[in-house]
Amino acid sequence: MAKRTSPRKVGAFVIGALALAVVAIAVLGSGRLFRTTHQYVCFFDGSVNGLRTGAAVKFKGVRIGEVKSILLSLDVGQGPTTLARTSVIKIPVIIEIDQNRMVQHGLTSLNLGDPARMQLAIARGLRAQLAIDSLLTGLLYIDLDMHPGAPARFAMPRNSRYEEIPTLPTAFEQAQSAAARLMSQIDRIQLDQIANTANEALAAIRDLANSAQLHDAIASLRDTGQSLNRAANEIQRLTANMNRQIGPMSQSIQATAHNTDATLQATKATLARVDNTLAPDAPLLYQANQTMADLGAAARSVRRLADYLNRNPDALVRGRSYKKAAE
Repeated sequence: MAKRTSPRKVGAFVIGALALAVVAIAVLGSGRLFRTTHQYVCFFDGSVNGLRTGAAVKFKGVRIGEVKSILLSLDVGQGPTTLARTSVIKIPVIIEIDQNRMVQHGLTSLNLGDPARMQLAIARGLRAQLAIDSLLTGLLYIDLDMHPGAPARFAMPRNSRYEEIPTLPTAFEQAQSAAARLMSQIDRIQLDQIANTANEALAAIRDLANSAQLHDAIASLRDTGQSLNRAANEIQRLTANMNRQIGPMSQSIQATAHNTDATLQATKATLARVDNTLAPDAPLLYQANQTMADLGAAARSVRRLADYLNRNPDALVRGRSYKKAAE
């Protein structure tokens, strides 16, 4: 006689088969079975409120992975946990990056399977930062981007279970940090000492205002001002007197200049007449030349007479002999 099958076993087998079918459909439908993924850890200093498991991980706005888990501490297997190791609580977030999705979007230069390439990308400025995914819901995502020159701050050893991607504070966190530094500087300012110094300065000003020396100095300044006013009036009187004297003096100078000009004109006319008199063709010069010629002829005649009388002294008695004269 055949053994009867238990309905419970049949039901359990059917339920198990359905569960396996659902899991297979979920795995195959999501594509996880044929994906190449790599997990990293990011430590955030501030609050991660708004970040959810499954939130997007984007590179320059393109989704390349998702958030796997958000922790309060991470046991790296070497030493104390994050909470006990430092006074500043850092929130570790495990992210998963899909290498196939990166290749689909054309990012083939970064091979996540090569740790050296990932370390080179971090050295060149690869950093993780929280960003707002929706202003209405306040949900966050993790943005991966290149920030050359940004400091690489690591929170765990390099040989730990997860490779760490350094993080940067958000803009709001940076503003909070700047405000905190400003408040710290304000706290260091000694307001009481400044107030005491101001009170002492006011008291000194009050004493100076009430001092007799200041009153004497003000009176002296008043006397000096009156003296300056008298000096200014005297200068104005002297200026008016000089103006009255300069008027007749200027008229006399003008008359003298007029007479000098007339004398200069007469001198020019005299010189012109002298030039005309001494010209080569002037009558006076011609007559003078003629007179000089006549005087020369008379002088020659007298010289010949003197020579004749010298040779013939008796000529004064007998007279001139025509024969000798002919000779």
